[in-house]
Amino acid sequence: MATKSGIFKSCLFGCLGILVFGFLFAAISALLAWRGLDDQEMTEQALAPVAATEIGTRAASAGRVVLALGQGEFRIRPAAPDEGLRVETRYDKEAYELLDSFEKAPDGTWVYRLDFHRTMPGLQAIFRALMGADTENYVHIYLPPDVPIALEIGVEEGGFEADIGGLWITSADIVYNKGGFEFSVDEPLREPMDRLSIKGSMGGFEASGLGNASPRALDVHCRMGGADLDLDGPWSRDCDVNLSVRMGGMSVRVPDEVAVTGVEGLETGLRTDVSEVPVPTLRFTRQEKMGEVEIMRR
Repeated sequence: MATKSGIFKSCLFGCLGILVFGFLFAAISALLAWRGLDDQEMTEQALAPVAATEIGTRAASAGRVVLALGQGEFRIRPAAPDEGLRVETRYDKEAYELLDSFEKAPDGTWVYRLDFHRTMPGLQAIFRALMGADTENYVHIYLPPDVPIALEIGVEEGGFEADIGGLWITSADIVYNKGGFEFSVDEPLREPMDRLSIKGSMGGFEASGLGNASPRALDVHCRMGGADLDLDGPWSRDCDVNLSVRMGGMSVRVPDEVAVTGVEGLETGLRTDVSEVPVPTLRFTRQEKMGEVEIMRR
């Protein structure tokens, strides 16, 4: 039968082995990062995908933009009228990879995909930054305002800033993991959005001016993080708002110019001096588990 002293020695040696392995792994990562400093190759590109020419002359052709983004700085902005879709990038080719593609169906609809992610191990990238490497890696995406677009965004260990005001976004699906972002609609879209869905974990985000998008359905689900939603803006129709939070918190601000159902105390907060015509109604449902969804008037 093993003695307590033998068990203790086994655990001690096991812990020491783990520490030694961790030290060696960190040392190797630091060495690789130091050796790679001289090989760093920063590249700047202004991508002009086929979509830039195809959709510039076919404004009626609906499209889908699929963005898979990781470990960088990302921005989404409106392009100039008739400019088409374009992308501006700057990144370290040794540490990151950028891939994009464009496909057009016989009916004229199209799909543009862009994938940007780090290929270098995370610890090596940290040492590389500590040793003075250039870490300004970004991707800026400019979307045409005169084309209906379904937007899909996936963010992993990174963040983005998006302003879609004035665009023609038919739907937006955002999934994030270990990251955060700012999503704003500063002016009304060309047409109301059909659906806005935001799902993620281990991060947080802010979304503002969502009344300018007037989605028919708004779904927000976050886990182990926080969310700040501002539903301000001229709502043009009713909306089903489905909110859920797990191990986190969510704050939602509702403008006075809409009616509310599903939230006790807010149904009577509607201003009656704004207009005599029926006002849009936001129908709320919410789920809370080890967290809280707070809904209030502005």
